[in-house]
Amino acid sequence: MPEIGPTTRSENLERLERESFDVCVIGGGITGAGVALDAASRGMSVALVDKSDFASGTSSKSSKMVHGGLRYLANYELGLTYEASRERDLLRRLAPHLVRPLRFLFPAFKKGAATRFATVGLTAYDMVAGGRGFDRHHRAGAGDIRELAPSLDPARVVAAWTYYDASTDDARLVFEVLRTAHSFGTAIANHARVEGFETSGGRLAAANVRDQVTGRQLSVKASRFVNAAGVWATEVGGLEADCILPAMRPAKGIHLVLPWAKVPVHAGIVIPSVARDRRSMFAVPWGPSTVLGTTDTEYSGSLETPSVDDADVKYMLSAVNWTLGLDVAASDVVSAWAGLRPLLAGKGGPDTTTADLSRKHYLSASKAGLVTITGGKLTTYRRMAADAVDLVASELGISAKSRTKRLPIGLTRPLDGLHEETRAFAEKVGVDPSVADHLVSNHGDRAPAILELVTEDASLGRPLVDGLPWIAAEAVWAVRKEMAMTLSDVVERRTRLSLADPSAGIDSAAPALVRRERGWDAAEQAAQTKRVVDAVAIERGVVSRSRSSTSWDGVPSPSTG
Repeated sequence: MPEIGPTTRSENLERLERESFDVCVIGGGITGAGVALDAASRGMSVALVDKSDFASGTSSKSSKMVHGGLRYLANYELGLTYEASRERDLLRRLAPHLVRPLRFLFPAFKKGAATRFATVGLTAYDMVAGGRGFDRHHRAGAGDIRELAPSLDPARVVAAWTYYDASTDDARLVFEVLRTAHSFGTAIANHARVEGFETSGGRLAAANVRDQVTGRQLSVKASRFVNAAGVWATEVGGLEADCILPAMRPAKGIHLVLPWAKVPVHAGIVIPSVARDRRSMFAVPWGPSTVLGTTDTEYSGSLETPSVDDADVKYMLSAVNWTLGLDVAASDVVSAWAGLRPLLAGKGGPDTTTADLSRKHYLSASKAGLVTITGGKLTTYRRMAADAVDLVASELGISAKSRTKRLPIGLTRPLDGLHEETRAFAEKVGVDPSVADHLVSNHGDRAPAILELVTEDASLGRPLVDGLPWIAAEAVWAVRKEMAMTLSDVVERRTRLSLADPSAGIDSAAPALVRRERGWDAAEQAAQTKRVVDAVAIERGVVSRSRSSTSWDGVPSPSTG
């Protein structure tokens, strides 16, 4: 099976122009990645392109939860909760290093709707969402509250419960699914934009693709095309005259990152909405930080530049301060991110909030052969992909059924043994064992190979940013083995420095390492750095601070290299 290496992207671009595929997938987020893997594992020849980097849209800006959807029960969406919970359990088995159980505390502050929903809802959640690796809910006492949320006074809580869902690194999950698809022969290429289609006999015959790195234009031939572009699905659909898609209502979700000491939690804490809009939020421990999320508000701006605004921050901080008895201010926020959910407008009128819109997915096929799959959620990506490929397979006369229920993602050996091997290797090369655990959690089977880089250069075992888990070897690995083409690809998705570090990784060794691996000159490194700074500043919005370092306040000039 082909491995991803330094020349994989150029080789894949040659394949895209030379070969004719059964399926061409447009969009390299989690849904597109799932479609590519499902189709390729059924024996189809598959191509996948994304106009930016893999997971550069919603799939790197989610809440990073794999969950059954407890709150969907309040909307009586039992079917969606059942489907999502089964997919959560399945993903836990297929990728146990990436999809990890997370304990939640659900406090209620007065008797009434909240306590009734928790009592009935959590019992129902156990019934539809119970599965291997996830404990059932339990009533929490004062001792549990003090342990899990030290700042929360148990005397304020009339009742509390604990239950389990799961967390993941969304961008890493996308890449592992794509890497698995590539192992089945899928030709994948990031920074490759579809600009139009060619037709023959009233059917789509090829996609006109521009390589965003070199400007080269390609014609990618396929029997069927799958539009898995998420919030950009309408944009892709607009390139095909017969494609009619339902209206979409993108919803913006923002997350704030604060020092753990400011918001000390030992589990995910459910934060009730202060606006009475039925949107619960959460506070979740994330390494040395705590993540607060998420909002769910109507969005009508540029799909490329959702931003954290003052109302978002005030809304979220007021809720967490009231719930946990804190006094966190906007000045305490380390970083933030904003993403868009590709929600369908559905039957709800203009007074229906985006929080109340269904997370069910939508599937259609145009007469010319463009299959569109959109809506849905991270947790149910595999089911969405299977539905889309079922439709493609039926049109192509292929009888093979989905195999993805049995395909491991990024891990083909027992997790315990891999942890032991990687820790031993880390000790041998002088790297802290906690780094070994981090590498296994993010890279699965590839963790020992990343440490091999440290045997070549001991400096690659150092943290990219003190206090954060990512090491220099991961930046090198991202370029050599994960098709990272830009500095943004490395600091925003292959690692998560842009989300965890106030300087978004710009003050770390990452820019110099990526420059060396990509062979850039000083001017190109400065341009790449400026793109990251500008993009992160727009996304963080009001949270973006002026930095004292030269690389943040004024991107280094080419002369500083």
